[in-house]
Amino acid sequence: MLIAIRNRFIALGFEVFTYWLRAKHRLRIGPALARLDHVTIPVTDLAVAERFYCDVLGAVRMMTIDAAALRRFGRPPADNGGDGVFHVSLCVGGHTRVDLFLQRDGQPAITRGHPHFAFRIPARAMLQWKARLEGAGVPTDGPLQLGFPGHASLYFNDPSGNHLELVSHGFSRPIPIRPPKLAGLVWAKDPVGASDGGAG
Repeated sequence: MLIAIRNRFIALGFEVFTYWLRAKHRLRIGPALARLDHVTIPVTDLAVAERFYCDVLGAVRMMTIDAAALRRFGRPPADNGGDGVFHVSLCVGGHTRVDLFLQRDGQPAITRGHPHFAFRIPARAMLQWKARLEGAGVPTDGPLQLGFPGHASLYFNDPSGNHLELVSHGFSRPIPIRPPKLAGLVWAKDPVGASDGGAG
């Protein structure tokens, strides 16, 4: 019980510190960056990636840029089958735009921890997310503590091998303190039904 209270206070302190930094940023004189607008993630199959990010992670599709969209926008056709041009824009968590770009290379090596993309979740949802991912056949590692007490991270890969993390503050259960074992996150099968049109 005391550990849970301590972890919640640490998480609250982290939140207060974050708000203080945001306020300090707004008070700066001169030009300043407003916020991160979007992140691009290279994927090897747009349909499979969209299904994973929307159906498993709960993202919402904003738009698709394909050959038809390029024609509508008056842009020239894409070379190389759209590699590096075709993409799907998603809204993740109601705030962050993630663009999944068709790109058959650029994913991190299996055991290389960076780059990876981390999404914040409430501490109370950590074990629900673990069950949801594993229920969809996605290998996970965690929750693990890499930061201060109460910090919890759950690691997994998307269908293209990009490393993803769900992170929370104020997690009250005892968890291992160690880095993730990335080699164990490789998919043994197709958890989101890439080969059968989505029936997972």
